[in-house]
Amino acid sequence: MSIELLYFAETLVRVMNYSDRRVEVTEAAWRVIVREGLDRTSMRAIAQELGSSTGVVTHYFRDKDELMLFALERVFEKLFKDMEASAQGRQGLERLEQIILAALPTSAEGVPGWQVWIAFLGYAIGRENLVQEHRKRYDSLYQMICQELADLQAAKLIRDDLDLTLEANALIALVDGIGTGVVINPKQFLKEQQQYLVRRYLNTLLATF
Repeated sequence: MSIELLYFAETLVRVMNYSDRRVEVTEAAWRVIVREGLDRTSMRAIAQELGSSTGVVTHYFRDKDELMLFALERVFEKLFKDMEASAQGRQGLERLEQIILAALPTSAEGVPGWQVWIAFLGYAIGRENLVQEHRKRYDSLYQMICQELADLQAAKLIRDDLDLTLEANALIALVDGIGTGVVINPKQFLKEQQQYLVRRYLNTLLATF
């Protein structure tokens, strides 16, 4: 192996290890947030969860805000991957339905992500940089849903008179409301109830012939 290739390989390994360690720190932060609440989630508490010193955590993240921002990115990465995977091989209104359901905590595995997400929203208040980051991700979600609605409208599967901007915002609000409801009162928002609420709303969009 040439010196240049060896150097590249070593650099790549260092970058991958660095990235993996950041993910480990983030996952430790998630566990602390879900268990203790974000207000009690300190760099020290995360270090204890990780079984390391505070210096290890601050080596990868300068402060709590930087760590929260990275964790937020991970939440949305998983969200968009799940939504894209759910759309594969599906068409029409079923495709949009599955995309929306993929964003919801229809199983116990999805609840911690929503707990972390809601905690982030509260933490972002008064921190304009974090508010802007939240807004960017909401905008990405909005664009995705708008495109799905536009495709359905072009295919004459939903009504021509719909304002797609309002409908996309309504769907996002529906997802936020259901997700928050699951965290606060899970017995009222079982998987079947979540599916029913999504389908009931989508049925209002249907084109009539």
